[in-house]
Amino acid sequence: MSTTFPNFSFQHATHRVEFKPGCFDSIAGIALAERRRRACVLLDEFFIGGEVESRLQTQLKDLDVVFHSVPQQEPDTDTVESAHAKLADSEADLIIAVGGGSAMDTAKVARMLLANPGPVENISGPVGVFMKPHHSLFICVPTTAGTGSEVSESAIVAKSGTDYKMVFRSSEMSARIALLDPELSTSAPPSVTAASGYDAMTHAVEAYTSKAAGPMTDPFAYSAIRLLARALPEACHEPNDINARGNCLVASMQAGIAFNSAHLGLSHAIAGALGALNHVPHGLANALALPWTTAFNEPELGRKGADIATLLDADSAAAGLSRLRYEINLDISLDEWVTSDEARDAVAAGSMKSGQIRVNPRSADEQQVRKIIEAMRTPTAGNQPQLSL
Repeated sequence: MSTTFPNFSFQHATHRVEFKPGCFDSIAGIALAERRRRACVLLDEFFIGGEVESRLQTQLKDLDVVFHSVPQQEPDTDTVESAHAKLADSEADLIIAVGGGSAMDTAKVARMLLANPGPVENISGPVGVFMKPHHSLFICVPTTAGTGSEVSESAIVAKSGTDYKMVFRSSEMSARIALLDPELSTSAPPSVTAASGYDAMTHAVEAYTSKAAGPMTDPFAYSAIRLLARALPEACHEPNDINARGNCLVASMQAGIAFNSAHLGLSHAIAGALGALNHVPHGLANALALPWTTAFNEPELGRKGADIATLLDADSAAAGLSRLRYEINLDISLDEWVTSDEARDAVAAGSMKSGQIRVNPRSADEQQVRKIIEAMRTPTAGNQPQLSL
């Protein structure tokens, strides 16, 4: 029996992904094989002065190398401009980003400014704008399992001093090589592992259920959900479990490949507004939203909702995501971050500006989103979210 596929569009610009404990130490060999001579390392400030920086200095001792510290915060235009200045001064032909999504997103945009001089706003745009390529070899090394930035074509950067977040998208931004080394993630505290891992789960669930999902993205998203369902709690409760850490890293990467083409949904629309208006960390914002947005979407999920429930060993997709959130200590009230009706109204209005809503499996208006945000004030204790919409 033949299968009829829906129309689909699939993009993936990363040329090579390496997964192996210890593969972080392969950077020197890559530099030699690629005949690179000058390196600039954009390093999450958490690692400055520690073992990771020391290992890189040893690896790259035969190159001209400079290091730049990237603040542990969601990137803004000041962060990007500072990194851009360091890259320009170094004249690097090898650019290496090591850290979480903030370090990698900062590096992606700063590197593009080398080939596209001018204000950073010139290359921003939610559906992507033309960007000239840069000649440098770009390597991303994620140290948390969450954003999938090492394989995505996009980055989010706040405009400093405002609540406005700019979207950057181009295949030229992507790392040519992504190195997934689970040994690097063992230093992440459980709270970071939990929040970043739930971000990855949100990417996977929303990519799987998106209106833009298709036969090229579904297998990546499905596998990511399957891996995270078991590995994320294990990594949170046993930080040195290399197998769990590795499964989370692979899942995060798979989810990144999936959402690069399938996009996301209502949880990310709400999370974006929570981050911009109330400075809620992105992974936590998705944890606050996803069980509730999934409960809202369930009437339209069909087989895919049943798939997610099965992977999470739950009666429904929303119940499974609620229980996962509870198991990793992210079952908290929105009231810890957003404290007034006026502020919640602003989050609802801000959510409606997101392009992610158009691919959400169920259409949502501002009044419905406001009711979801109201429901987010109540922890679920790991049970089915009760939403009457």
